[in-house]
Amino acid sequence: MTWILERLTIDPAAVAAQIEQLLQGKLEQMERSAAVLGLSGGLDSAVVAYLLARALGPHKVTALNLPDRDSKTVHRRDAERVAAELGIRLQTRDITPILQAIGTYDLLPIGSLPGRRLKQLAVWLGKSLAGRARPEDMLAARLRPQANSLLGKANAYAMAKHRLRMLLLYEQAEIENGMVVGAANKTEWLTGTFSLWGCDHCADVMPIIHLYRSQLLSLAAYLSVPQAICSKPADPDMVPGADAKELLGSFAETDQILWGLQNGVDRGELVQAFGKGAVQSIETLYDLSRPMREAPYGVEPCS
Repeated sequence: MTWILERLTIDPAAVAAQIEQLLQGKLEQMERSAAVLGLSGGLDSAVVAYLLARALGPHKVTALNLPDRDSKTVHRRDAERVAAELGIRLQTRDITPILQAIGTYDLLPIGSLPGRRLKQLAVWLGKSLAGRARPEDMLAARLRPQANSLLGKANAYAMAKHRLRMLLLYEQAEIENGMVVGAANKTEWLTGTFSLWGCDHCADVMPIIHLYRSQLLSLAAYLSVPQAICSKPADPDMVPGADAKELLGSFAETDQILWGLQNGVDRGELVQAFGKGAVQSIETLYDLSRPMREAPYGVEPCS
C-alpha cells in the first residue's frame, strides 16, 4: 500500500537530531557520567552506537559485546568494527561459562542433532514442537507454549542469554555511573520478538523504539553505518539459529501491516494488499505479545 509506505518514510536528519537531543537530555537529567549499551554487531545496536557517539562524544560511551558459544563470529567482528570507527570503548566478555554454570545449555538436546547446527535446531523446533511449517506460526507458538514442553525450554534457552546480558549491562552501568541505552525497535516491540526483562527490554533509555525496523535503514545510511551491517539479516537470538527476517518475512511488509493495525486501517484493505495469511500472522503476534508490553500487572486501584 503506497500511502502507508509514505507514512513510514522518515527524515533521517530530523530523526537523528531528535534522538540525540533525547540522549543528551536524559544523561543530564539522570545525572549520569556515561552511556552503556550492548553492541551485538547487528543493525539496531550499531545505529544506537552511532547516535550515542554523535550525541555524547565517544569518550562517554561504553559498549559491551557479550557472545556465547552459539554466537556467530561475524557479529563480534562487526561490533569491533563499529567501536573502532566510532572510537568508543568496547568490552568483550564470553558469557558461556555463566550459562553453563546455571544449566542453560542442558535445556535442549542440541548434541543429538546432526552437525550440532542451531539452524537445524530452529527447523526441528518449528516442525516437531510447534507442529507447523510456517515460520511465523513458529513465532506465535513460542508465545503460547505448553508447560514443560521443548518449545518452552527453547524459550528459556534463548531468553536466559538476553537476561544475563541485561544483568551485565547494568553491572557495568553501576560501575561507571552510566545509563543503560537499549536498542529495541518498534517492530520487535509490537510482535513480541524480544526477551521479556532481557537486554532488549530493560534499559534506562530506548532511543529507537518508536521506529519500525524498516525505517532504520534510511537512518543507518544517514549515520554512515557500514553497509555490511545494514545488509545482514536481523539476528536477535530470540529463537536459536533463526533470524527475524526469516520468521517475520519482509520487514517492509510486516511494518506496513503493523502500522495499519495500529492506525485503524480497514482489515479488508490490509488483506487485499498483503494476503489473509500474512495479516493474520502479524495480527496474532500483535495480540499474543500484548502481555509482554503490559507487564507487570497489578490490582487496579478502586475509584
